[in-house]
Amino acid sequence: MTSQLPRPSSQGGRGLLFAGGVAAVAFFLSGAAALVYEATWSRYLGLFLGHAAYAQAIVLVTFLGGMAIGAIVAGRRSEGLRRPWLWYAAVELAVGGLGFVFHPVYVAVTGWAYDRLLPALPEGAPLVLIRWVLAAALILPQSVLLGATFPLLAVGMMRRRPDTPGRILAFLYFVNGIGGAVGVLVGGFALVPAVGLPGALVAAAIGNVVAAVLVGGAELLTSETAGAPAAAMRSAGPHAAIPRRMLVGVAFGTAVASLVYEIAWTRMLSLVLGSATHSFELMLSAFLVGLSLGALWVRRRADRFRDPLRTLGVIQWVMGGLAVATLPLYVASFRWSAALFAALDVTPQGYVLFTIARYGLCLIVMLPATFCAGMTLPLITQILVRSGDGESAVGRVYGVNTLGSIFGVAFGALILLPLVGIKALLFAGAVLDMALGVWLLAVPRARQFLLAATTTSVVWLAGVAWLARFDRNVLTSGVYRARRLATPGSQRIVFYKDGVTATVAAAIQQAGTVVISTNGKADASLDDAWFNHPPPGAPRRILRSDAATQTLLALVTLAHAPAARTAAVIGHGSGMSAHLLLGDPRLTSVTTIEIERTMILGSNAFYPANRRVFDDPRSHFVIEDARAYLAAGRRRYDVILSEPSNPWVSGVSGLFTTEFYDEVSRHLTDDGVFGQWLHLYEMNDDLLLTVLAALHQRFASYALFYTANLDILVVASRRPALPVPDWSVVQQPGIAEDLAGFIPLTPETLERLRFADRATFAPLLDAGIRPNSDYFPVLDLGAERARYLGQTANGFTGLAASRFDPFAALAGRRAPLPLEPVTAVPEIAPAYRTALAGRLRLHRDGSHDALPPDADYDAALLRDRMMTTFLAAGAPPPDWQPWMRSLSLVEQDVHGTAQGTADEGFYAALERYVARNRLPLQARAAVDFLHGLAAWDFPRAAAAADRLLLDATLGEAWVPRDMYREGAVVAKLKIGDVVGARRLFNAVVQLPGGRSGLRTRLLEAHLRAAEAAAAPAAPAR
Repeated sequence: MTSQLPRPSSQGGRGLLFAGGVAAVAFFLSGAAALVYEATWSRYLGLFLGHAAYAQAIVLVTFLGGMAIGAIVAGRRSEGLRRPWLWYAAVELAVGGLGFVFHPVYVAVTGWAYDRLLPALPEGAPLVLIRWVLAAALILPQSVLLGATFPLLAVGMMRRRPDTPGRILAFLYFVNGIGGAVGVLVGGFALVPAVGLPGALVAAAIGNVVAAVLVGGAELLTSETAGAPAAAMRSAGPHAAIPRRMLVGVAFGTAVASLVYEIAWTRMLSLVLGSATHSFELMLSAFLVGLSLGALWVRRRADRFRDPLRTLGVIQWVMGGLAVATLPLYVASFRWSAALFAALDVTPQGYVLFTIARYGLCLIVMLPATFCAGMTLPLITQILVRSGDGESAVGRVYGVNTLGSIFGVAFGALILLPLVGIKALLFAGAVLDMALGVWLLAVPRARQFLLAATTTSVVWLAGVAWLARFDRNVLTSGVYRARRLATPGSQRIVFYKDGVTATVAAAIQQAGTVVISTNGKADASLDDAWFNHPPPGAPRRILRSDAATQTLLALVTLAHAPAARTAAVIGHGSGMSAHLLLGDPRLTSVTTIEIERTMILGSNAFYPANRRVFDDPRSHFVIEDARAYLAAGRRRYDVILSEPSNPWVSGVSGLFTTEFYDEVSRHLTDDGVFGQWLHLYEMNDDLLLTVLAALHQRFASYALFYTANLDILVVASRRPALPVPDWSVVQQPGIAEDLAGFIPLTPETLERLRFADRATFAPLLDAGIRPNSDYFPVLDLGAERARYLGQTANGFTGLAASRFDPFAALAGRRAPLPLEPVTAVPEIAPAYRTALAGRLRLHRDGSHDALPPDADYDAALLRDRMMTTFLAAGAPPPDWQPWMRSLSLVEQDVHGTAQGTADEGFYAALERYVARNRLPLQARAAVDFLHGLAAWDFPRAAAAADRLLLDATLGEAWVPRDMYREGAVVAKLKIGDVVGARRLFNAVVQLPGGRSGLRTRLLEAHLRAAEAAAAPAAPAR
């Protein structure tokens, strides 16, 4: 028999409606704020603990554990609170207050730990444990308070409507979940880009304060509608026989399964969508949307189920079945993704549509099972509330469910995933949910039912496993980058394993190239030249693509520290960089820091090319996040070489920040050097400048080198001047052995890879380029968009693309005339142009080579012969402007990458021709301009530029337009005519292409710096 519940009056009904609306808005804001906190704390503590899986798990476990404590404590105390909404408001205010001060507290605590605590600890102290404790202490108080909000708000609302606890609980779960889903997206896509991590925390804190004011005000205005503690609810339903411990166990178990699903889906979808930060934000938001919609659906039904226990059992069983049923959808999603890329334009608008579409894809995969998951907690809580547990059930169920989430994170991500793989992990979660469902359904029924239900479950799971077979070639195709699926038979997978942080695969392609990839993204490759040694007398080979990058990263960096004894390599990849460093017997130790152990296992596919990294006793592996390892250690290195994955990969951009470079600087010896690999593909000039600005702030000297067609290396030092490289490192025994089958890497070849230094970029970077930093992660936010758009940092590729290098001239960095007719790295444009010019000069000197045919060389040779013949004949051309264009091409062919050194023999022949002909004034000026720039005779070049100015502004090009623009301004600056340089710049910047491009931005920055230096000092007051 149930007691008669009081019906509210019409005035009370309006009060209830008002209170319900306020609670909904407040809990939406609270949910949004909580997810902003969680996402932002993960970034903050990832900086302190590192982005290794164990560190991320610690963050999540602390967050969830604190919430569980808060929920359980609040649930137990709620019945003794007369006005729980006032307590809710106070808790929200406390959460907001802590949110406002989190950033300065974090900076102070971590700074104290790095500067005082960790260095003072004795050797062998458990540094990792100490950092974990500090990290937990930073977020635990706020997490506990966040956990208390739901029980307090829910109890206050249920006292106003004790007749419908299920409806109230489900609705609050819904608005809180939707708030979280929105908070994830707003935080990641709007707040962090606009105001950085500190601003995102402040925005979340404001949300808490608004929620507190709303609920506190509603409590004061509508307190008469709130009933006494839930005595009525305890006697309201016929559920006294419900097995309470079973329901609490189901709350725990279903949370474990749900977190297992989330981990599995996140890892699976990262193979389809990529592992960028925004992808993970979309996945988390989609997961929360499913939970919220499930809670919304059950809201009107929770209080009307005749047999809620049976209903719960059906939901649990169906949830497990739907979870594994997503596997065929997941397999099909690779084809859908490829079709999506084919349909979308590679434009900013296309990127927006792509983002929306992949959110839809996440919903397709996650929604069926998460919809069911969203029903379970409101239903469990409602059953327990009506069965006699009263208000205390709210906090207990919420807390136990959160504890289950903790177990799901720890067991699923850290133990089960690397042990059984993604697919089996998802099946494990489904088995758990279906088992819980069968358990609930079998409680009042016979063993025959239990047998039938178990058999049905096994048949369903086996059928789905057979239908959803994973094709590893498809899984590793990197469809989100390649925009298409791998061609069948194009590669043979020789290694595949789901690691703790990524899925690693190694494959041999048809051409014999070995490739290793993480989450479908190729991280390193070696062509067959490194595995098949040529027979004696065979032609030497060239260094290509990734092989060139991996070789030059190690050798160019090492050349700047020839006395090095210790080295550290950040990022293992194929292991070739560490292998080549170990080819120098003078090194006593090379430490490879790799975040994913499976990457090291997979790199065995490159053996024996990378044999020293495995076999040499000087080689050591550290499985840890690089910045966490450096921050916690005391060791200093002579060489640190950083070559992590691409910055659009979540967490990787933290290895390109001012704070990380500060850490690197502290761990270099006094004469140590730092090598930073940067890729120019899937990037743009502005993003690359943010990285260079971060380096610029932390290193007194640096130089930039090309290492492949679209890869560069920055070598940096704390010294005012970068050490002069000793290119003889290539002759060290092990290195010479590795490179014996390749065209030699000569000092000239290696020196021509240098294309810029600190002096090149200082005027632009000092003028206010925002550096990529931990708290304003510009690179992390922009790199994925650049990847989708297929952008390239063309400004950096073009810095050494023209005949005249204005920044070499401004810095006084000369380069002699090329002499070598061949290069080991023809993919690198400056090296190729150097070799072409060297081969052409040999021919001009009367020497003939036996080198293989080359179309570019043949064309240059033909141009040179024609021009030589024409000059010898002495006749004037029919039109002087086309003749000057031809002369400019030949002059470039002959000089190649020479700077400040003119081929006087070439110009002597040209002057003899000029003496026999009456050249137009513009042609005469153009010849003087070319010769002046080639020899760095800047007075001559400046005078010629003045004579060419009128024609240049009218669009009459007597010399290449870019050469005139840059050469004229530099010539004026070099003779001290800053006013004339500005006049020329303003005139020529209006020409096509003059306003855009990195070279123009740099040139204007140098001009502004010269104007600032020439300006008279302000009089002292």
